[in-house]
Amino acid sequence: MLSIVLFFIFTGSLFSEDIQYQKGEQIYLSHGCPSCHGLKAKGLHSYPSLANRSKWDLKRRLLKFRNGIENNQQSLIMIPFARNLSNSEIDNLSYFLEQIYTKKDEPIYEIEYESWGDGGS
Repeated sequence: MLSIVLFFIFTGSLFSEDIQYQKGEQIYLSHGCPSCHGLKAKGLHSYPSLANRSKWDLKRRLLKFRNGIENNQQSLIMIPFARNLSNSEIDNLSYFLEQIYTKKDEPIYEIEYESWGDGGS
């Protein structure tokens, strides 16, 4: 009987983590995050990579941005994006970013890696 209860607790927690990941991914994609941090959250141009960072650190930073506290000129950009996030959205988003999986040798098809022009003429 105990093993059945433990099985349902374990599978239930896995299912809830999967839902949390999906909710975080939906928040990431719908709030414009990929425009600066990329589809895989690896960062674009001078914007930082968020992929696989500590959930605690990401939550702490998002809460600071939500409260209007910035560290530098570039972080001012984050305040309007974080201002309307709820605690549960911040939790789901930071969980997603901590858990995001990317393959090491996965090809990159993002715009900042494309070549432009004719090679200089």
